[in-house]
Amino acid sequence: MTEADYERYVSAFNARDYATLETFFTDDFVLETAGFSVRGKPAFREFYAFLHSYFREIINVKYFFPGTRAACANVLIRFEGIRDLTPEILADAGYPQMTPVPAGGAAEVEFIIVYELNEQGLIWRIKGAVFIPASTS
Repeated sequence: MTEADYERYVSAFNARDYATLETFFTDDFVLETAGFSVRGKPAFREFYAFLHSYFREIINVKYFFPGTRAACANVLIRFEGIRDLTPEILADAGYPQMTPVPAGGAAEVEFIIVYELNEQGLIWRIKGAVFIPASTS
């Protein structure tokens, strides 16, 4: 994955252009983050349709490290609440470990994301880790 590829990927994500996003994935790719996983394009679309009905999600790239079998990014993701996403709603949807975002609220979270690629350069696994800085107090 080149830097230009990743710029197209992030642009598609930020625009909620799922059809373009899915061209970067194998049919059975896996997204693993925050203690849960999503497998395959239909599950990916369902997962983000649910989340993006509650908040706007914007990826801001700090660093990108290209590669042929894997690529890595350090990103800040901003979550802006458009309707209340409560712990109960998250639990009912099967994502109790995710952080609720109220309508009108916002949170910015730093992630390290690894994109594992197949021989054709398509993403077959995304592994995301939340970066939590050490306390300064």
